[in-house]
Amino acid sequence: MKMSRLFVIIVCWGMILTSIGFSAQNENVKQEEKSTTIVYADYPYYPSIDALAEKAAIIIEGTIVDSRVEEIDHRMNPSSDTPPSMMVYTVYTVEVSNSYKGDVEPGETIEIKQIGGEGKTMVYIVGEEDNVNFVENRKYVMFLRTYENFPASLLNPIQACYSYEEDIVNTKSTVDNEQFISVNEKNDLTLTIEDLERIKDKTKK
Repeated sequence: MKMSRLFVIIVCWGMILTSIGFSAQNENVKQEEKSTTIVYADYPYYPSIDALAEKAAIIIEGTIVDSRVEEIDHRMNPSSDTPPSMMVYTVYTVEVSNSYKGDVEPGETIEIKQIGGEGKTMVYIVGEEDNVNFVENRKYVMFLRTYENFPASLLNPIQACYSYEEDIVNTKSTVDNEQFISVNEKNDLTLTIEDLERIKDKTKK
């Protein structure tokens, strides 16, 4: 198995992976003839919920109903003459229960992706802080970047995802004494239902 280490700089919202800040160190290891890559990612920081909402194309509340691992060619124009640029993602299907921003309605489904997983020919290993540990059948509020040819992505895994469930890490985000919490303990933003309704009133006119 071919082992490599990558450092990836995310220079736009979500998971547009570019060659900027990209370095790799290869080690030759034999195991199942798969290429294994350890990925580190750096994401934009947002100083407020308003800044987060402004950058998000879609803001939804939804439940994870399915997931799969897929090797995705993330060229912006896959029909071009440039060689394929494959990366491994876990793709989640989300059933939308509320929409606060964007062209998606309750009852619809949307796909979101996170880098990482074991594909047919490659394994991508991602640090715990670089991905959200989504749980099937759990409801989340997500701030998303969308793409023309790929599933959507969280703006970042620290500030852009929240849950009502009590067993997620409890931070400062609460709503009327009910659990409404960030999925990452390092999140320094406070999200309230009033924030979401204000965003919805502004963007869904």
